Amino acid sequence: MTTTTTLLRELPSELEVLLWSGQLRKIRFNDFSALKLLSNAVCCIRNARKPAFSSMARFFMVNDGIHSLCMGVTYMHGLLPAGLVGHRSMVIQVGCEMLHLPLQVRDQIMYASAHQELITYGSTEPVEEADAMQLVWLGDQAVAQARRVYPDWFF
Repeated sequence: MTTTTTLLRELPSELEVLLWSGQLRKIRFNDFSALKLLSNAVCCIRNARKPAFSSMARFFMVNDGIHSLCMGVTYMHGLLPAGLVGHRSMVIQVGCEMLHLPLQVRDQIMYASAHQELITYGSTEPVEEADAMQLVWLGDQAVAQARRVYPDWFF
């Protein structure tokens, strides 16, 4: 007996190119993992609103939430990154494009991701409270758009 899933999507041509180039790899899909990635995204973005965390912790939480959302978008097409250098940025860019986010939102999300990488690898540049809250807003926009593009992911 074979079971089918409601969440696995067909592979669009833009992802086929990334698969062919070795930046993405095929994986065994299951609905639970797709839902787990979405849940992680929503929880990270929600938790980043809590004033108990520093602005830097909030900034990192939302970045991780957006990354999880974008990983979920890629995963729902039966793919994950192959682990090459820059795969985090590639997944976020692909996820934002697959979600059809406005260019300004994509650019701000990509900038925040690059900022997180700089901090992770030694930059002492601070994260202002306004920057963290702006990223929370961007995360909310990404989740809302995912709900429109993949409504059954949110059942």
